[in-house]
Amino acid sequence: MSTNVYFIIGAVAVVFIIYMMVLRSMTKKRKQQQLDEFKSTHSGNPLTEEQKRLLTFGAILFYYRMEKILGFTPENGLDQYISGLQNQWEISNAEDAKETLNNLLALRRSTEFYLLLQQPSPELAKIQKNIAKELGIELSVVEQTKNAYGWDICRAVSLAKWCYWCGYLTEAEAWSYMERAAAIANEHGTDWTDYTVSFLLGRTIQGFDLDDVAVESKQVLHSQNPTFGKTEDIDVYKRYAFAKS
Repeated sequence: MSTNVYFIIGAVAVVFIIYMMVLRSMTKKRKQQQLDEFKSTHSGNPLTEEQKRLLTFGAILFYYRMEKILGFTPENGLDQYISGLQNQWEISNAEDAKETLNNLLALRRSTEFYLLLQQPSPELAKIQKNIAKELGIELSVVEQTKNAYGWDICRAVSLAKWCYWCGYLTEAEAWSYMERAAAIANEHGTDWTDYTVSFLLGRTIQGFDLDDVAVESKQVLHSQNPTFGKTEDIDVYKRYAFAKS
């Protein structure tokens, strides 16, 4: 290659490095600005024990997304949540958020699975067997759960928090939705094991791979830390009652 070609390649590389540095700086600045704006509208009050219990209903998905299980304030930029709500849920404003949450609390999706869960079939038996294996519990325990309510409730609780983070719900509205979600779960379920099985039944029947969230579900259910390291609040099912006393 000629000297000019090397010079051009070097110049392009320098420009690219500068571009990446500027982009990184802008991203960091935007992230901090988002967090500062969030903190300005967040009460900052310590969570009560009841609020921690409410967050526990979203523990599986919070853990799956590598968030603090009992975290109520974001630690990273909000762009991924804004994008996720838009692309996966078609939520981009308060009206969308409330409509989606109300549908989840109406158990519309899990209700569609009700008849399937009441009637024995080879397909259902396979799903139940796999859930029992992944959770490390008896098949007979899994077979006792005849409702997929946990699938809608867990998503409702997690979605309420994320919508609050993105400014689509007020702090009070987020807690209100979580309170309603927990109350509905108590109407349909019996304990955290039933809730976890219910969540996995609904998720799997809807078409998601059980393997995607099986490890996290098992660890939360059994208050079991991963092989390497420790997870804060992994023992929420032991610490907080399924039903409000």
